[in-house]
Amino acid sequence: LAEAVGPILASNSTEGSAYAGSAQDESVSIMWERLVQIFWLVFGRVDKVLSWGPNFTSTGFAISVGAALFSLPFLLTMALVAVWSIASAGPARKTFSSILIISVGVPVYPIVLALMLAIFWIVMEFIALAIGVVGPVVATVSVFCMSCTALSSFIEEQRRYPRAVEDITFAQLFAGLAIGAASLCTFGVLTVVLTVLKAPFVLIGLTAMGIYYTIPGLLETGCWCPIAFIGWIFAFAAGVCALVLGILLSVVAKFLLSLVWPAYVTAGWLRHVGRGGRRTRSCFCTPLVQGTKAGYQVLWAADLLTNACILGRFDLLEKTQREFMEIAGGARQELSPECRTVACLPPVVVGLFQGDGWDMSEELIARHLGVTTDVVREAWNSLAEQMLCIGRDALASGLITEDYVLGVPPELVIGLPARTLLDTVDRSPGTDVVLATGIVLTEHKRPHGAFADRAWEELRRSKAALPGLASAGAQARQCLCGLLLAGGGDPGELPTGLARTVRELDGLLPDAQEAVLAVQRPLVALAVECSRQAAFKEKLRDLISAISMEDGGSTEVEGALMQGPGRA
Repeated sequence: LAEAVGPILASNSTEGSAYAGSAQDESVSIMWERLVQIFWLVFGRVDKVLSWGPNFTSTGFAISVGAALFSLPFLLTMALVAVWSIASAGPARKTFSSILIISVGVPVYPIVLALMLAIFWIVMEFIALAIGVVGPVVATVSVFCMSCTALSSFIEEQRRYPRAVEDITFAQLFAGLAIGAASLCTFGVLTVVLTVLKAPFVLIGLTAMGIYYTIPGLLETGCWCPIAFIGWIFAFAAGVCALVLGILLSVVAKFLLSLVWPAYVTAGWLRHVGRGGRRTRSCFCTPLVQGTKAGYQVLWAADLLTNACILGRFDLLEKTQREFMEIAGGARQELSPECRTVACLPPVVVGLFQGDGWDMSEELIARHLGVTTDVVREAWNSLAEQMLCIGRDALASGLITEDYVLGVPPELVIGLPARTLLDTVDRSPGTDVVLATGIVLTEHKRPHGAFADRAWEELRRSKAALPGLASAGAQARQCLCGLLLAGGGDPGELPTGLARTVRELDGLLPDAQEAVLAVQRPLVALAVECSRQAAFKEKLRDLISAISMEDGGSTEVEGALMQGPGRA
């Protein structure tokens, strides 16, 4: 096709210089003629490719007539057996009927059958032709009508919103396009090379999975297995062709995505999808860095998707697609640990612009504490690792079950942070709060705000009640850990081991019960406030899902709550 179209395009450029001084309508006429020639060349090549295969009508007619002739001996035998099984007829009538069937039926059967099959396949040919002619026209009109309807709905919806007074600047737009072009030449090329190199393995993996899932159904057909096997062979060949075309389409899509996504991030276009923020003013340094990360993220996502296809992890494809849309909308910064397990390349976090800056909440917290944003992010990573360890210890000890974890109940969403906060309170001396990474929070060196102030007060209340817990004994401490992990849930709805630990509170002395509840109530109240933060809750769900993963170490959940500071 390139050899056929190339000379025409070259001659078109040469003739364009010759006709430079001609009228505009003549130039349009020349271009139209070239486009028509290109169309007929493409049509001829496609027709030539299709002519290599068997004709639809003649092939169907030949196979159906051959199958009918092959069945003639069986039909003749069954007819004779049926005649000689008639109880009301004598031997003479049965003999006459048999001679009539053999002398008349055998010669007439192929002729009549050939005529009927010829009529059938001619009608099928015209039906296929009608579908080929009318189908694209109907599909085009339908798409046009649906597009007009969707456009009208979109315009009507946009009219309800106030007009934006301030948008991105042209400098930011050109910066986004520059980063997109640079990503296209670097990460885009690497993505294409990676996809092409993995294409044979993807084809083999998907083909093997297709065979694995279709062979049992093929064997269940029983006596129809030979016919079903022939149909399966045709479906298998069509599926392989579709996979090859799908891989080629994915190469084009990833190549274009390596241009669009970095430019989208750099220029602040995240505001157009979901809850993404709007860029109004910022320096170029951070957006350019985030755009470069976005280019690498396309490469990483391509590696993840191809590995998922090779390994047959189709259950992760839908979840990965949904989480990518959440990333584009600003609802998350990275994929969940479960989706990241099949990737070979290390993940990268793309900062989403919210309000007046990138990851502004992280920067504000870091400024209040006098540390860098990396230290704040490390603290949230440490919190994720602690909750993961506590959850797996509870799972190993029988307090909770795997089914309970996979259900992600609200009690566990509240109880897991509450139980982790107990360790934070235990390690904090005096009135300070010491995090696992060594960050020290004081009254004058901590974040401020409605949520931060509420969290600080609840932690102080819990710390003030710790001395009473120490005098209540080890059983009270064990009961407190169970109560916190239960998240205030009804013992009747908890796993057996956890419910047993919760009910041990009734066996304690009244003073010990009050000491346990004095520590438990503030921590549960703080965990409830945390669970009300949408992004914190989503990240916590991902982390809880990773608790039951057999091979999920702490490296799989690194940064599982990295978005937490930006929302919670």
